[in-house]
Amino acid sequence: MPPAVRMTWSNLLFLHWRTDAGHLRPLIPAELDIDTFDGSAWVALVPFEMTDTRFRGIPPLPGLSRFYECNVRTYVRHRGRPGVWFFSLDAQTLLPVLGGRWTWSLNYVHARFDVSLHDDRTDYRLTRRGWGPWPAAQTRIAWTRGEAIPPSEPGSLEHFLTERYWLFTKRRGRIMAGRVEHDPWPLRTATLNELDDSLIPAAGVKPEGEPIALMNDSIAVEGYALTD
Repeated sequence: MPPAVRMTWSNLLFLHWRTDAGHLRPLIPAELDIDTFDGSAWVALVPFEMTDTRFRGIPPLPGLSRFYECNVRTYVRHRGRPGVWFFSLDAQTLLPVLGGRWTWSLNYVHARFDVSLHDDRTDYRLTRRGWGPWPAAQTRIAWTRGEAIPPSEPGSLEHFLTERYWLFTKRRGRIMAGRVEHDPWPLRTATLNELDDSLIPAAGVKPEGEPIALMNDSIAVEGYALTD
């Protein structure tokens, strides 16, 4: 089966915090096991730009091939497969929001974005639009691109947080899985210059301590339809 979508994730920032697995448990379907590292569950705020996006069977449409996105996620396992559970996925363009909700049963949110790049610094701002079935929230993030780091090794925290090739969602009472394929992440360090976020609190999650910041310049991705 060919992929349902091909895309490139560009200028992507990973911000990760520890969080209490017991606090997360009521927020995650019981069929999913919360994945932990070093005794903690983890929550992430991930802003990036979608570029070169092509959906199978859909012709190119204005605003569909390139748009900004930001997700709030945590890490889970289902039937032994490590993957991602998304609390929210804010997107700039309405069509991906509707498609993500209908096709993948993901909690996509329509938001306004204001993003600017100055040399190695990114200033990234989003505010949710007020008409949808989601809580009001916003985020303001500024970060500076750092040095390339070696590929993450299995068993490391970086590998645990980033090398995830399944997403899980719940549809009509059943857990469904979507596979994604891409090369191992070529990661860089990142310096977090500013952060004012209410997307994570809107998900009901309580991050702990200071975030770990990593980033990626660009990676080509294929996404596949949901399966059992």
